[in-house]
Amino acid sequence: MFKSTICRLKSFVRRGAATEISAHLDAWNEKWKQADVVIKGDEKARHALRYNIYQLLINGPCRPEGIGAKFLSSEGYLGHVFWDTEIFILPFFIYNFPEIARNMLLYRYNTLAGAKKNALKMGYKGAKYAWESAVTGEDVTPRFASKLERTIRLIYTGTEEDHIVSDVIYGVEKYFRVTGDEDFLMECGLEMVFLTAKFWASRVVKEGEHYEIRCVIGPDEFHEHVNNNAYTNFMVKWHLRLAAMLFKYMNRNNSDFLSELCSGIALDNKEVEAWADISRNLKLSYDPETKLFEQFDGYFSLKDHVIEGVDRKGHPVLPRGVHYRNIQSTRLIKQADVLIMMLLFPHAFSDEDKVANFEYYEKRTVHKSSLSHCIHAMMGLSAGRRSRAYSYFMKTALFDLENQHENSALGIHAAAVGGTWQATVFRY
Repeated sequence: MFKSTICRLKSFVRRGAATEISAHLDAWNEKWKQADVVIKGDEKARHALRYNIYQLLINGPCRPEGIGAKFLSSEGYLGHVFWDTEIFILPFFIYNFPEIARNMLLYRYNTLAGAKKNALKMGYKGAKYAWESAVTGEDVTPRFASKLERTIRLIYTGTEEDHIVSDVIYGVEKYFRVTGDEDFLMECGLEMVFLTAKFWASRVVKEGEHYEIRCVIGPDEFHEHVNNNAYTNFMVKWHLRLAAMLFKYMNRNNSDFLSELCSGIALDNKEVEAWADISRNLKLSYDPETKLFEQFDGYFSLKDHVIEGVDRKGHPVLPRGVHYRNIQSTRLIKQADVLIMMLLFPHAFSDEDKVANFEYYEKRTVHKSSLSHCIHAMMGLSAGRRSRAYSYFMKTALFDLENQHENSALGIHAAAVGGTWQATVFRY
């Protein structure tokens, strides 16, 4: 390694600074030629967008590696990989630099062994991707931390925020759907989809004619230990349906390969039939009159408060009597939850559903996360609320440039960066 570095340095010296600088500029020009987005008539938005694109460009892994929630900008979260990667960051690379997107997903494939250990430790089958993932893929979520109320308390995300399992598979499916990379699907993707489906099949509980997923944390992290979080359950319904569909497709078109794969992961037809049954009958609470999805069992029975004011920086102000020690007893939420479900699967919901749920949940969202504004920007546009959507878009685009949560010194907010690009390209 040392000799190789010395040889490269010598070659740089021989070529000279002018040649190296020219090659450097050519490489950057090619990146910007592919990734640049020009906004006309709004210089502030254009500048903010290009800043966020730049952050994405400098953090794309050239090898099979994950992208941390703070990129490489600080030691925040110790470089750990969350769901931010697949849901917020990966789409930029899928559409612009698919070879980098493949590297990001190869990181997940290479950490399958750790994901299997996570499932086994919790008494489940298959593979459970870690809420916080590092080199091995085993969960490294801390058990204690200082929360918003500035007290030390237990952290449950590592054991309850299980939607990460299907978030990873959402990234796999989106990558394959856009790129058509059959080699990745055959060599890596199918095993990832099937092993994580095995986890969910062992995680659900049957209650009468329906299945439930109990004791989870949804994207809204104010409410812990809840049952049947809408986002989680919808993702699992989709995930298991996808797994069953891929199994049937492979059985018809490449049965020899499928047999070998199933032998390696101990998968049989009976399990696949169970996946389809769970997908059809997994609980999801929807009121056809109000067109609202209940965020989790009992959510509508909690104390109802709405956000009625903002502070001088535009941040929502908690209603009188509500603080971060009792907020779990209210319907106020940390960040978008039901709305992310609708954003990821726009064709599964009517325009009326989108309007009703946006109007309801927006009023109850505190936006205590950098992941929240971009979701509201995109869903605001889907619901026809363009003025509010633009306000949310600028908040996410300027999140670090204007230090909106006064914590940018602790590292760039990678999800807000990726969300800015998505809001621009997918909605505007």
